[in-house]
Amino acid sequence: MEGLIKLFSQFEGKALDNFPTISYSNLYRHAHEQLYFEFEVKGEKYLFSPLYTQIRGPEHAELAEFVRLNGKFFDSFKLFILNSLYVYSALVEENAYYLTNPQSIFIARISHKKDVRFEIKFYTHFQEELFSAYDDKIYIGRDFINMMKFSRKYMGLKKYFRSLSEQNEKIQERARHMLRYYQEYERPFLNEITYLTRETVADAFERLALINYPTVFDVPKGHLQDTLDTIHVLSNLMLEIHDFITEFEQKLRLGDEHTFIKYLTKFFKDIEDGVRYLKKISVLLHHRISKYPS
Repeated sequence: MEGLIKLFSQFEGKALDNFPTISYSNLYRHAHEQLYFEFEVKGEKYLFSPLYTQIRGPEHAELAEFVRLNGKFFDSFKLFILNSLYVYSALVEENAYYLTNPQSIFIARISHKKDVRFEIKFYTHFQEELFSAYDDKIYIGRDFINMMKFSRKYMGLKKYFRSLSEQNEKIQERARHMLRYYQEYERPFLNEITYLTRETVADAFERLALINYPTVFDVPKGHLQDTLDTIHVLSNLMLEIHDFITEFEQKLRLGDEHTFIKYLTKFFKDIEDGVRYLKKISVLLHHRISKYPS
């Protein structure tokens, strides 16, 4: 734990300011007001309220005191995370059903990867069930951030396709240990998921090289049509895996393989998040091409 505190101590008493200012809609404002940090370190999880009071997890006086005394930094960290979601994701908009509920909270589970890079898994839950049924929280997606660099290459799309490979490896391993009738699903579904993932990622990485722009608004006018065409191809690649996993999930439910399904659902949710972000980019590109007044 000391390593995480040492990392954040670089910013002690300071606020991050290396990200764009965004005026929030009511949806984003609610997500910001109800954002809980959960720090994950060495298998332990420490949940903090929006006012930076520890409310779940083992007692850790040093961490609790550090978070409490560094509200200025963590306030800016929240904005960095939410603004990243606004620019490089559709996670908040597509989960408005949960996030607009006055009883819902928004949980960001922070896992340190290396240097100042983090994986963040997002969940939603009812506030009144935080203590009685915490394990029932709903996973809604993930993001990867670098605190020292807000801007991302390829409109932030590379993470979605790289994540496919990572999640496929996890699914294959869990399938071997959790499926009661593994051989029944291996060839028609699990092997096919691996094949589709490899082909999709290889094809996507080639095409991403054609759209190496930080955001939709950085695409030159002369490249708008070609960029939109590439986005449509990437979306179709992602949808092919999306539809196949939907078929696999239905087969698993018929076979009462419920233990494994919850892990497949997380994989499915990540794919769905990618598909929705591609649609968000598509809409913005269509709007720029149309020249319809804002």
